[in-house]
Amino acid sequence: MTLAMESAKSSIAGMAVSGLWRYPVQSLRGEKLQEARFTARGLVGDRGYGIADVASGVLVGSSRPGWNDLITWQARYLAPVVANDSLPPAEIAFPDGGTVRSDDPDCDRVLSERLGKQVRLVINDGSIAKMRYELSPCHFLTTATLAELRKGYPEGTFEPARFRPNVLLDCGAVSGFLEQDWIGRELACGDLRFRVVDNCVRCVMTVRAQGDLPKDPRILHTVTQMNRTFAGGYAAVAQAGTVRLGARVKLL
Repeated sequence: MTLAMESAKSSIAGMAVSGLWRYPVQSLRGEKLQEARFTARGLVGDRGYGIADVASGVLVGSSRPGWNDLITWQARYLAPVVANDSLPPAEIAFPDGGTVRSDDPDCDRVLSERLGKQVRLVINDGSIAKMRYELSPCHFLTTATLAELRKGYPEGTFEPARFRPNVLLDCGAVSGFLEQDWIGRELACGDLRFRVVDNCVRCVMTVRAQGDLPKDPRILHTVTQMNRTFAGGYAAVAQAGTVRLGARVKLL
């Protein structure tokens, strides 16, 4: 066994959860969590709301032309989210410091004025607006993948926020696209278990300016050149449970 293989094996044995994120509104920036509850449907409250284009009746996304500003907005819930209960109000914050709440009667007007198009904030369950795609119950990323991408483009800011995972797995000092070898296997985090089902194909959202991250087309170019646009993975929930920051993770 080579030193690289031994190092990768060690990182799998010593993995831990180093980041948790939930995205209250689809395509907007999300909120960091200390713990996250996953049911069979995924992270409770994740993408609970969406912004619907009134003209088309479809939920919009920042990856589509004309909707770039969405990724610069940030959303957070204003109360705890409980599984199988009504969503609490969410607050949307804009880069200029302005905010609007989902339960504000003027919410749709504020969003429409900022986007220059008529939109509505809706519950993202497909009952009011047609969902553009079905999301995986969990999107995860490893620090090993980020470290490997930095080798190909050291000047790039390969931060988790660009890739919008729900769960970041810390693999120590190891680099490499480890997730691609895990398809079909399970990850155990305490009482929670994920089953890895697919690679995550990256899109233009990774290059968008957001928060302190600049616009950088070379981010996606690097992912494409080094790993055929794959970075991170999708997982189904094999056993519902709660995961916390720092939890040890075992590859079964």
